[in-house]
Amino acid sequence: MSRRLSGDKAMSRAPGPIRRLEKIVLILAVALGLLTGLPPGAGHAVPQGDYAHPEALIQPEELKTLMDQKDRNIRIIDFRHKAKYYLGHIPGAVQLWRPETEDRSQPLPGLPAPSGQMEKLLGRLGISSQNTIIIYSDQCDHTRLWWILAAYGFPLGQMKLLDGGMEAWKAKGYATQLTFPHYKPATFKFPPQGEIKSLVATMAEVKGALGKPTAVVLDVRPEKLFGGQGSKEGAARPGHIPGAVWVFWEEARNGAAPYKGSWKSAAEIRQIYMARGVTPEKDVYLYGHTDLCAAYTLASLYLAGYPLEKLHVYAGSWIEWSRSQEAVATAPAGGAKPGRQD
Repeated sequence: MSRRLSGDKAMSRAPGPIRRLEKIVLILAVALGLLTGLPPGAGHAVPQGDYAHPEALIQPEELKTLMDQKDRNIRIIDFRHKAKYYLGHIPGAVQLWRPETEDRSQPLPGLPAPSGQMEKLLGRLGISSQNTIIIYSDQCDHTRLWWILAAYGFPLGQMKLLDGGMEAWKAKGYATQLTFPHYKPATFKFPPQGEIKSLVATMAEVKGALGKPTAVVLDVRPEKLFGGQGSKEGAARPGHIPGAVWVFWEEARNGAAPYKGSWKSAAEIRQIYMARGVTPEKDVYLYGHTDLCAAYTLASLYLAGYPLEKLHVYAGSWIEWSRSQEAVATAPAGGAKPGRQD
């Protein structure tokens, strides 16, 4: 409020012609907001990224329109921790978080939950097989849920990732709420024989891909973890899979306003990955500390036109590899001073 008062005082001291010009600009801004259905001061939509699969994304403006139209077919999933959800979320969104989508029966942490567990979970939240699901988070988390659902055969046309996530929604000035909705339990079933098994890779498949000219293993973690300069909880050893290429997952998204957190254009994404030898004709095996942010890179490459059948997330990722008897490498991303631990 103090900033608004100081701005009003500044305007009152301005010469008459300047005050009139500022008022005209303000009127035009309000009019533009009314015409576009956006609140005054809201930013423009993210530029068209010329994506191969634009239907996989939804912009905040598009979601707001569906909500204003009271589209009963959509279900919005806030894929963040409950604490963040309770501090404010998109109106009507149900909350879901990583541990609920993990297979706790396995000794290895973070593996995707079995299909039956996912069906019960989504049904309990009031999501049916006919709903269009819109997923958001504030980092790379939402793409993991998208990847799991895609792997079990949920139609890609019925899933959308909110481009820019919660940050983009807030940047438009759209409302959030503290209360949470109550939907009646629904029946959620994955289509029979609809699985896309190629989306999930095993350690054996990653090992088989190493050294093949038709394949590339891609590490999406921060550079210091790739280079063995520290590790995260759950990993037994630092380093990376020998022969892996490194591209940090955040390279595919915009880091600055006004489109912070949104995906870069398809052309920019292709340029980033092709420069590192990650080309569309190769089978790409992606891993992170867990499968979490590897799923973001998979979605990025899919948007950029890489064939979905050639994109494989290594579900066990670095946690599994580091705990195995397989060799690890500790060379930095630039390739200087290579190291290897057996």
